[in-house]
Amino acid sequence: MPPRSTTHAVGIDLGTTYSCLSILTPHGQPQTLPNTEGELSTPSVVFFEGDDAIVGTEALRNSVTCPERVVMHAKRHMGDPQKNWVIDGRVYTPVDVSAFIVRKLLDGAEQQLGVPIKRAVITVPAQFSEIQRQCTVDAGKLAGLEQVDVINEPVAAALCHVLSDGMWFAEIANDQTVLVFDLGGGTFDLSLVKYNQNEVRVQASGGDLHLGGLDWNKALETFVCDQFSRETGQDPRLDRESMQSLSIEVEQVKRALSVRDKASLMVQHAGRRKTYAVDRERFETLTKKHVTATENITKGMLKANRLGWQNVDAVLVTGGASRMPMVKSMLDRISGTTLNTML
Repeated sequence: MPPRSTTHAVGIDLGTTYSCLSILTPHGQPQTLPNTEGELSTPSVVFFEGDDAIVGTEALRNSVTCPERVVMHAKRHMGDPQKNWVIDGRVYTPVDVSAFIVRKLLDGAEQQLGVPIKRAVITVPAQFSEIQRQCTVDAGKLAGLEQVDVINEPVAAALCHVLSDGMWFAEIANDQTVLVFDLGGGTFDLSLVKYNQNEVRVQASGGDLHLGGLDWNKALETFVCDQFSRETGQDPRLDRESMQSLSIEVEQVKRALSVRDKASLMVQHAGRRKTYAVDRERFETLTKKHVTATENITKGMLKANRLGWQNVDAVLVTGGASRMPMVKSMLDRISGTTLNTML
């Protein structure tokens, strides 16, 4: 257990699909702390049951049987005053939902560290507006934090890159420029980050706040639903429980195809059950437009800033969706350099 003096402030990655919390060890190394269930990452899902808000894996399980009581992907709606969820007559905003997730992370950290946590830095996409940033701060304070700061996700990635190498910024001899390619569950954040002994700053940024792993999932869901409908005359998209069950299957298949060439999923709807095999080639064909979108955004950002790959010292690849081989292959091809995938 780290000394108590290191536990006053934490770093929180408040993600669209998964979230986590980290501290700096006494040796200056980032360390992710588990939640109360012992998991290093927590699904950003909230299940409302009476007066209780259940966060994480248990909420995800209940999303199949009680989809009307489950809220997911709140980050995609952060800052939208028109978006809310009404459950049992209570209105929940994206800030409310995010606060429950932050509180879940804090509970796990406080259990591990043995002290209350009142200060945190929460990561946000570089493209977040001031309103979205303030909503993130509000969520942290609603969760019980007294001081909340936000940091751009690419800057956090650059900091982690340096600290994970066992270096301090005072040891850096020359200016370094890194391209941070952050493809998460719900957002694509792309930034050029320059750092030296004195500062870390975002030199340029781009991306898409509504492009992420969920869009790859959606493409596969659409393909499978269309096929099931043709074969049975029944459309799973007309039933929330069927679709929630399928969405979990699709997420598992997407992950499996990052390490295997083939996986299978099951569709259950209207008393019918069918299993479909999906190979990596088919999945890549279905989602090619999304990979192309990230490629075009990356090339466009470099061109707009009159920079070439020769100006980039390292390519940091982070975010769960970046683990897909199709994404890594694209980056390998256009950058011509070895990718840093340690984050």
